[in-house]
Amino acid sequence: MRKTVLISLFSFMCWRCTEPEVLPTTYYDQPPSFADSSAEHPKASVYQSILEQHQRQGLVGATLLVKDQNGLWIGAAGYSDIANDVPMEPDHVFFIASISKVFTASAVYRYIDQGLLSFDDKISQWLSDEVIDNVENSDQATIAHLLSHRSGILDFYTNQFDLDRLNADQKWTKEEVLTYIYGKPAEFEIDASYSYSNTNFLLLSMILEQVSGKSFEELYQEEVFNPLNLSSAYYSEEQIIPEGVVKGYVDLYDNKQFVESTFLYEDELGIGGDGGVAINAYHLAVFLENLVNDSFISASSQALMTDWFPLPEDYHWDEYGQTENGYGLERFNTKYESAFGHTGGIDGFSTYGFYFPESDMTYVLLCNSASLASGDIHASIFEKVLNEMFNNQ
Repeated sequence: MRKTVLISLFSFMCWRCTEPEVLPTTYYDQPPSFADSSAEHPKASVYQSILEQHQRQGLVGATLLVKDQNGLWIGAAGYSDIANDVPMEPDHVFFIASISKVFTASAVYRYIDQGLLSFDDKISQWLSDEVIDNVENSDQATIAHLLSHRSGILDFYTNQFDLDRLNADQKWTKEEVLTYIYGKPAEFEIDASYSYSNTNFLLLSMILEQVSGKSFEELYQEEVFNPLNLSSAYYSEEQIIPEGVVKGYVDLYDNKQFVESTFLYEDELGIGGDGGVAINAYHLAVFLENLVNDSFISASSQALMTDWFPLPEDYHWDEYGQTENGYGLERFNTKYESAFGHTGGIDGFSTYGFYFPESDMTYVLLCNSASLASGDIHASIFEKVLNEMFNNQ
């Protein structure tokens, strides 16, 4: 998960906070998207207590979704908007950051299923000569290399890019973002190692646009959002922040004094397939659960997506059992069962989505704040909730 708080000097140099906008409480209201029977869940009070106890430890707000052997439970705690005193609700919409990569991967597999792409296609056939000439390894990388982060192509999230985006009032095009790695050496030769790179999924979005002749926003709608009836899901490269999305917050000084973080993250949304999706917890769970639905993604594509390989030790995340990666998915080998999914983070949002296919159980945690301590809080919620999910007495 990419860094979630920019505490370096440039964050303060580029401070562009304004007075919080006065909004009505109804601004965050969402159309009903599911029949909520959470109050009848036998562990409703347990899950709500876990969430509230941890929220008080240093989270502005959070939504937790659990689907266990007793059914679905969704709860919320804290605030969606501090300035306007709006409490968090279970159906509120969050930016999910890098979990968006799984949405991009699913669109790729649906195109593979339609015969429009191949897992082993060289990406050079879909990209411009300028990109191929200036992005090292792009002449040899395949769709599979991008999906698995084994292309060796550098991440465009450089210090210079962060500085420039914080100082510039502009909408970044995909091509402009790529210039930050133009002419720079790759991290390694094709397939020689693994390195998480947002550029891989930026390039996938460019390829999908080229294949389809459609905007990435249209493609998401047609291939992912609409087929699964994800009515809360949103992505745009023009109007990047939808009405009703909860506010994000950062604790810049690590003193539990949170400030709105739009000025930190707005310039990295709506660039391409690496991030930018907004959605509520329920629809994120629906999406993850449908990754094993043959009518959404074929069995053969599911097998490609879940062809797990070991991660280098530097990428292990012990709190979540993350030691393996797939082709568009991450794997979490917990002490109970293995899950697939992804995590995400931008300045003000931390998100987790896991599906346990063996037991058909789901865990989603969406948080709208970030601080130095928040990672420990998130991990503690995960540990305590999984203990309840898998000890169903």
